[in-house]
Amino acid sequence: MMTWFRQWRSSPAWLESVALGGIMVIITAAGLVGLAINDQVGRITEEALSYDIELENRSDDLRVAVLDMRHFHRNITFVGPTRRGLVDFETAYRNLTIQINYLDELGITDPNVYTPGELREIAERYYSTFRPAIDIFDDNRGVFDLASDEALLQIAELQGAALEIDQLGEQRAADALRRVDTAGNGARAALLTVLAGLVLAGAGLAYLIVQNTREKQQAARQLERALESKNAFIADASHELRTPLTVLRANAEVGLSLDRSCVHTELLEEIVQESVRMTAIVEDLLFLARSDADAVPLEREWISLGPFFAELAERAGTLAREYGSALKQELDATGRLWIDGKRIEQVVLILVDNAAKYGASGTPILLHSRIQADRLLVEVRDSGPGIPAPDLPMLFDRFYRVDKARSRKQGGTGLGLAIARSIVEGHGGVIEAESATGIGTTMRFTLPLNHQDQPGGRQPFRP
Repeated sequence: MMTWFRQWRSSPAWLESVALGGIMVIITAAGLVGLAINDQVGRITEEALSYDIELENRSDDLRVAVLDMRHFHRNITFVGPTRRGLVDFETAYRNLTIQINYLDELGITDPNVYTPGELREIAERYYSTFRPAIDIFDDNRGVFDLASDEALLQIAELQGAALEIDQLGEQRAADALRRVDTAGNGARAALLTVLAGLVLAGAGLAYLIVQNTREKQQAARQLERALESKNAFIADASHELRTPLTVLRANAEVGLSLDRSCVHTELLEEIVQESVRMTAIVEDLLFLARSDADAVPLEREWISLGPFFAELAERAGTLAREYGSALKQELDATGRLWIDGKRIEQVVLILVDNAAKYGASGTPILLHSRIQADRLLVEVRDSGPGIPAPDLPMLFDRFYRVDKARSRKQGGTGLGLAIARSIVEGHGGVIEAESATGIGTTMRFTLPLNHQDQPGGRQPFRP
């Protein structure tokens, strides 16, 4: 027995067994370290998403609500308490209190900023100061003006408080990202240690593990960059676009409400129109960002497909006529489906708009729907110049344009088809394009007739 053991120890099998055993130990240790680091990164990331970044988003919404409040306050001050003005004022105040409640639910414990209770008290004092004064606008303008000035000071206090909370959110979000980065550095250090052990255990196996580790590190870096890009996008879009656009539109509307006969009326109206257009673009970008961060926001309900497509075809026909085209209909889909009707309507209008813009002028556009096997099929077909084959795989990418010069001239942003894909995929469907140069393009999407993602189990298609 001892002779066999000595022979086994002197054979290559001994070295292979020791190397394999060492690798197993190292792999086990690496797994435990990886689980610990993954748990740490997950905890930090969850904390950042649930509070730090959410605090930044909520504070942005509060700042916009305060700006809306000030805007409608000034409308009443300059124009008087019209019925529409009072409705807008009350709506803005309700939205302000809702945003304060959201902050209260989030829970702010920093002693250097206003608490939600203090914000609510300022808002209530503002309302109790200004709302009664509105009722005496015509009878006692002097008292109204005094109350308005006092209320504007309270609005300014709310605006400053919202800015402080926003700055706190930015600081906490930045700190959270630094903690994630520190944890990532620790993960990389641990993985390098594992690599050294594997090299000692066996060069060949170490090479495979190094390759695998490099792929994981690359994926981790890509994920980190994606998270940073998403967070930077949300922050930039909120800070650099939403707030100034709201202020720009509000000031232009105030100017219009003061005197529509002035020489600047056309210019102010153009400012309002462009700010509305830019706000829509910002909302499209935010929709895509939220789709990346979480699931696509859908409000599903049972939709009767026959009436739904009939009504939708009218809107699509109006849209096509704006570009000098006619809409042909082949609407054969019937039954009821569990979908977000507004979002699916948005998809169809995006496809019709795309076909009308880039199809041959004056040629008809076909809107077709039918039930095919276990899916709803919708197609939009044009007779335009078609799309080159190399462009088809990137057609639904954000900001991608086949004819960039023409798209800019027609006002395209390159976001429509990307939004359409997010909505369709959020329903569990598939969207694709088929085209031939000189013949035309067909955009189609399919949706499953049965869904298992709703509370209570499967939601079947109802014929």
